[in-house]
Amino acid sequence: MTIENEKTDAPVNKIVRVERNAGNIIVGDSPEYEISSAINELLKSLANKPFSFQKKRRRPSSETVVKIEHNNLKSKSHIIKQYLDHSSKVEEAYSEIDSLIAFGKDTILQNLNDLYYLALDTVDIDYLTCDVDIENVRENSEFILDFIIQKLKNSVFESKNTPDYKEHIELGVNVVVAHAFIECIIMENPTYDS
Repeated sequence: MTIENEKTDAPVNKIVRVERNAGNIIVGDSPEYEISSAINELLKSLANKPFSFQKKRRRPSSETVVKIEHNNLKSKSHIIKQYLDHSSKVEEAYSEIDSLIAFGKDTILQNLNDLYYLALDTVDIDYLTCDVDIENVRENSEFILDFIIQKLKNSVFESKNTPDYKEHIELGVNVVVAHAFIECIIMENPTYDS
């Protein structure tokens, strides 16, 4: 792209290189903005659940701690904490989503699983012809989780039935992704890798 410089009228070339992008690069409106999303119904259901802030911390199970260490996700522990604070609400919301949308929970979990494999494709980790190389997953674990979170947020924002508040989206996406992590929908399960 060439841009004229106001002072010298000399052309300025600007190049943008995008490497390992976890989000969309949007130039115009997408038709996805006119379609509702199952994940948004789940986030709305979560947002409508009563919540009171408590300083008392719930500890993760030993299995969860092992999985965090196995996948090298200590830097993402905050989303596990958020999930622990809201875990009962997540289960309730998933029950409600199945009454609103046929196979709603399965649709959302399948989407999360698909996003995980898309993230593996993005970092060139083979899973189709061999077992997943856990060392490659560990090296790229933060990017993989960020990729899934960002893609899920994009889906939320690009849908017709977007929740009203940004905080509900941020927290909701984090707890849904953490739930998928704990339920072994995304990332690698240490019991299968030994």
